[in-house]
Amino acid sequence: MANSPESSRKRARAERQPRHSRAAELPRGMTTRSRSQSIANLAAKAAKTESSQSAGKQQRKAAMAADAADVVGVPEADHADSVGHASGDESASCPEDDVLTVDAIRDAQSDDELLAKLSLVFSDPCTLARSFPQTDSALASDCPVDVAAARRAYEMIFDRGSEKVLDDLRMLTIGAVSMLNSEPCDEHNNQMNAVLILLLNPMIAEYMLPSTNGAYLFSDLCSAILGQPPAQRSALMRYFTADDGICTDTQSPLGDASAKKGALNAHIPASERPASVQASDGDDKNTPFGRYVSIFQSYITREVNRAARSTPQTAAAAANGSVSTEQATQKVSLYMLSGNNNNNNSNGNSNHHNGHALPVVAQCLALMNNFNNAHDVVPYSVFYNSAVNEHIDIKEDVPRFRMPDGLSFCSYPFLLSPTTKSEIIRIESVILMRTELQDSFFRAMFSGVTCPYLVLEVRRDSLVRDTLYQLDLKLSQDLRKQLKVRFVGEEGVDEGGVQKEFFQLIVRDVFAPKYGIFKANDESQYYWFSPQSDVSKDTLEEIRLTGQLIGLAVYNAVILDIHLPPAMYKKLLGVPVSREDLRDIDPALHHGLMQLLKLSAEELEFLDRSFEVEYDNVGELRTAELIPNGAHTPLTASNRELFIDKYVEFVFDKSCEKQFLAFKSGFDRICGASYVRFMRPRELELLVCGCSDLDFAALEGSTIYDGGYTRTTKVIQYFWQVVSEFADELKRKLLFFATSSDRVPIGGLSKLHFVIAKNGGDSDRLPTSHTCFNVLLLPEYSTIDKLRERLLTAIHNSEGFGMI
Repeated sequence: MANSPESSRKRARAERQPRHSRAAELPRGMTTRSRSQSIANLAAKAAKTESSQSAGKQQRKAAMAADAADVVGVPEADHADSVGHASGDESASCPEDDVLTVDAIRDAQSDDELLAKLSLVFSDPCTLARSFPQTDSALASDCPVDVAAARRAYEMIFDRGSEKVLDDLRMLTIGAVSMLNSEPCDEHNNQMNAVLILLLNPMIAEYMLPSTNGAYLFSDLCSAILGQPPAQRSALMRYFTADDGICTDTQSPLGDASAKKGALNAHIPASERPASVQASDGDDKNTPFGRYVSIFQSYITREVNRAARSTPQTAAAAANGSVSTEQATQKVSLYMLSGNNNNNNSNGNSNHHNGHALPVVAQCLALMNNFNNAHDVVPYSVFYNSAVNEHIDIKEDVPRFRMPDGLSFCSYPFLLSPTTKSEIIRIESVILMRTELQDSFFRAMFSGVTCPYLVLEVRRDSLVRDTLYQLDLKLSQDLRKQLKVRFVGEEGVDEGGVQKEFFQLIVRDVFAPKYGIFKANDESQYYWFSPQSDVSKDTLEEIRLTGQLIGLAVYNAVILDIHLPPAMYKKLLGVPVSREDLRDIDPALHHGLMQLLKLSAEELEFLDRSFEVEYDNVGELRTAELIPNGAHTPLTASNRELFIDKYVEFVFDKSCEKQFLAFKSGFDRICGASYVRFMRPRELELLVCGCSDLDFAALEGSTIYDGGYTRTTKVIQYFWQVVSEFADELKRKLLFFATSSDRVPIGGLSKLHFVIAKNGGDSDRLPTSHTCFNVLLLPEYSTIDKLRERLLTAIHNSEGFGMI
């Protein structure tokens, strides 16, 4: 005998029962049995009054009502008496008139009538998926769900202000998510439509499961997404990009609905509210795709902030008044959030369940990030999570990231800002340096004295030759040691400042035209490899050591003043280059190639060009074919796109293939196994070169004063007044004088540890500096004019080291 639809549902409910208990919080004055019975009776009554429908449809409605009643806790036998038994063809369980629409919600005269309609739809994912169909054929190709209609429907539901309706909506949503998890769809199903509709609920990230101690439903919805076949997940990503009917100045994924449910959100702290009720951080998030990203981000933000404030240490600090409640935070790791730390048990199972769910939510964000990488929907910075970057315990997360099954925020690099990633790389380097230091002492016990540092002794007048020669002799384990540089004939001891000047000077020489390794474009000032058809082994070795030198700078956290184009960082990370990258290294060539797209067929014929390119090979003009038999392939309107692509490929690949591979091998020898490989090209550029923002107001705000100086000391006020008058060139020279580097670290000058210390009373002495520690020694000059003259004299003569 064939199984009836109701018996199938009974088995499905029995299988789902262990996952979530159906005992829920009820409105005052209503028991679980009475409320469930009323929903079932209303649904049965609605089915009977629609006489135009077939008996099969009425039975199916009764069956779905029974399923909905089960969601809110009624025993099987109780609702069977009210709605009877369903039977018939299972394939017909999704009739068009059962789906939810805006009109259906608007026409509901009472809460009970509305709940009957909601229970019929939410009790079956198939019916929910068919709700709010997109009637505009042009929009339906992007998304079959009318997102704007679904948003208006939720708005009307919340506008009613009925506690009973909202509580039942929560329980029906919990039941729908449970069914999505227990009944994954196949390649041809449409349950992603149901997921999309559920995500549009403005409180979806706030619903708690009734059978757990404060656990949230949202992670289960994420599990349902991850449990679908790849084709369904890809479809959902496409739906996220569809127009959702929200004006660009609207602040949330659900428009005004979030503003109209005021009291519902009054108990939620602003920092913990879901993205649907928070102001957007900018236009990038105020797009359909960006708004969906914010929903997932809001869950992670809330749980990280909550964990950072809910430990015994932070609670004690707030209780004794040493810090405010908002300031009482600690660093957190994903391992701790997952309930693996005894210090994180103050909130019982809630923190454990929600923390353990964070990887599931992060994996959904990873799906969105991968889709965004492929289609460039929003800037990648939209995926940075400020709470994670503020509270991440890097010293805990980095070692766990290296474990085979370790939980770590480092596993989700799209959440991390460039500043956080640079700190991760610094921690990695410190760990390796300490390991090599310990190994050096251990080897010295058996094989004699070995140097625990990577020491380079160089002459200023032979900087490049001395450096490349010594690096060529070093073993791989030597390169992982802490770098120490000594300039021959100078007394300076390298505690960080000497190596910073060393890198500044050597990259200036390596990129000089006399070496012929790189060639600068006069217009863009970016350096690229000089095209050479026959590259000598000595030249390739020099290029390899140059890449190694840049890797050493990254490893030792030194920012360089080099001007490599974004295409270089793309190629180092394996990211394909594009036509737009050509603009950086040769703007005139890029403009000329783009003009080819505007020429007519006759004009292209008049140009009489073939698939060949001419280039300068160390002063000799040579020709190369872009494709096989390119010399005999004329440029036409039909193949000009191919011509442009092949020209770009020649510039970035074929003309410098050997040079780039040598450069990359040197760089990867130092950084190939580090967290650098998880960076984006722009982030790697910031790591190597720093940022360009000379915000001295931020530096003034973060400067530390020592030796009796304070922010209000007269000479300190003179100093900042003089510096504010400097042009950018003088400001860079001041940075170089005080820190041995004129580069701005990632995050801006506020991240620079800068100290101004008193160096005696008024005198004619020049200011001096401890560049190893970024300390400026400033005498207490009596007038602003004297300070200006002495400071300018010092920064214009700031090369070389001596002992003070």
